[in-house]
Amino acid sequence: MHSCQIRFCTQKPVNQAYPETLNSLGDHLRKVRLDRGLSQPQVAGLLQVTTDSVAGWETNRNHPTPKYAKAIITFLGYFPFTEGLTLGKRLYHARLMAGKTQEEVAKMTGCDESNLRLIELERRKPRGRNTRKIGEFIDGVFGGFRECVYP
Repeated sequence: MHSCQIRFCTQKPVNQAYPETLNSLGDHLRKVRLDRGLSQPQVAGLLQVTTDSVAGWETNRNHPTPKYAKAIITFLGYFPFTEGLTLGKRLYHARLMAGKTQEEVAKMTGCDESNLRLIELERRKPRGRNTRKIGEFIDGVFGGFRECVYP
């Protein structure tokens, strides 16, 4: 009697929990967590938050505070938002990366807090000295994370 060995090769199906697109910090968090085979409680322990916080971020029901955004980016090992960002978006992400509030960045750059908020929302463009100071803040933050910019 002859024996026959048949081997079928196919790609492993994509985990249904994977986000379809990576549009938010929570989407990146979920992807990296699943890639590393970690549970939400395990990640919550690493980030020193509740499991509900991780679940809320991953489902985009809420967004992490600057303190936790910085911890998430450190956990990811890369900064997920790099290409094609406007000044307002770069400022927002640099602020999160630095773990700073709008009030803190406003003091650091000498920009009025309400103006800074409007710049982040892309409802206003900085002028003169504010443009330079905001640019210096952004460069200072991203300069320290050059090795983490591209996943």
